[in-house]
Amino acid sequence: MATMALQFALNRLFVVTSNLGSVFENAEIEQRWLVELEKVIVQADPDLVALHCQEIGGKDFEVTMPKVQDFIRKLRELPCFANFDRVRGWFDMAYERSAEFTALGSLYLIHKRVEPVFLWDFHDSEFVEVKGDEVVYSDLSSNHTHCRERFPDDFYPGVKWSRKGFLHTRWRLFGSRKLNFVNIHLFHDDDNLVALETSPSVYCSYRKRALEYTLSRLAASIKDISEPLYIYGDFNFRLDFSAVVKHIMSSLNNEPQLVKETDGSVVYRHEEGPKEDVLKVERKRFALRNGTHFTEKYKELLQYDRELKGLSELRELPVEFQPSYPFSESEDQGTVYMEKRCPAWCDRILMNESALKLVVESPLGCMYNMMAKTVCVGDHKPIYLFFTVTSTAPMSQIPDENLDA
Repeated sequence: MATMALQFALNRLFVVTSNLGSVFENAEIEQRWLVELEKVIVQADPDLVALHCQEIGGKDFEVTMPKVQDFIRKLRELPCFANFDRVRGWFDMAYERSAEFTALGSLYLIHKRVEPVFLWDFHDSEFVEVKGDEVVYSDLSSNHTHCRERFPDDFYPGVKWSRKGFLHTRWRLFGSRKLNFVNIHLFHDDDNLVALETSPSVYCSYRKRALEYTLSRLAASIKDISEPLYIYGDFNFRLDFSAVVKHIMSSLNNEPQLVKETDGSVVYRHEEGPKEDVLKVERKRFALRNGTHFTEKYKELLQYDRELKGLSELRELPVEFQPSYPFSESEDQGTVYMEKRCPAWCDRILMNESALKLVVESPLGCMYNMMAKTVCVGDHKPIYLFFTVTSTAPMSQIPDENLDA
């Protein structure tokens, strides 16, 4: 008697992170962001879209926070999501609760061709089936299918208050696969001049502490630390600033000389010829006369992207796109960096070893890239990862004792 070969579904995952700080302040940027998202979704044809957002409500969130729900409605109504019949979302909009507010938003959309999907309830310690649309806004404290935390104030000395933290969800899908998704926003460089003083800068230590804290909290909440973990968002990772400045200046003909102005700013200019500033660094300004180092020559600067060194738990695919921040917020300057900070790969998708294994063994390959490369969608360009995984055995073949672990 012939034996029927088992068929295992091939599932397509699209994970994307986007700092939305600029989106809520400009209707044209919002529309462009939605158009660019739909382009990549149509191309990827995913079964699961896992979107992590930071700075929801924008920079002036007390004014623009009411726009968040309308933005999510527009996203949900995009034609590319017509066949997605399940949605889960958590958007921390409760800025009046300053001790807890993170301005994080996580949205997961599931295609109807995907078999039953389950979400972990952190209170009842069990998986619950995902059906229909459910997006939680404002106060998230009564919802237990996510775990959210704002970083303690003393993690960022010298800054009065920050809306930085993480948001964790745990899923069972594609048969019996358990996947963890963590949305994260780490501390920024508050002062360019301070960042220039030491190598690495003091801000690197603040970010490292917060990231290590996050990983320790995740280890305590995930029963099996070998479960695939995808942690992505705005890490605010910066290049080794002083090393980058030295690299760029030494690469120029007739190397510019360092001049310190009376106001504390740092200037490099040529001693001979026109007394033009080649580079000027102020507290919140980074003005480089020739910025091709971050566009055409960005691969030369990857050697100074060092903040992941020493974090043995996390992995990343090779970075083959230019720095994701800080792009101009002018609608006609989609490829131009602002003269605000030294460009860096702030927006990243990291993972543990088991998660990386799924990605590199993707039957259809994988893609780690930047969205909207030539279009203005705000000061941060979204970063995405596409890969595929096969389903495990059908749910009916999974022993009951494995279902709620």
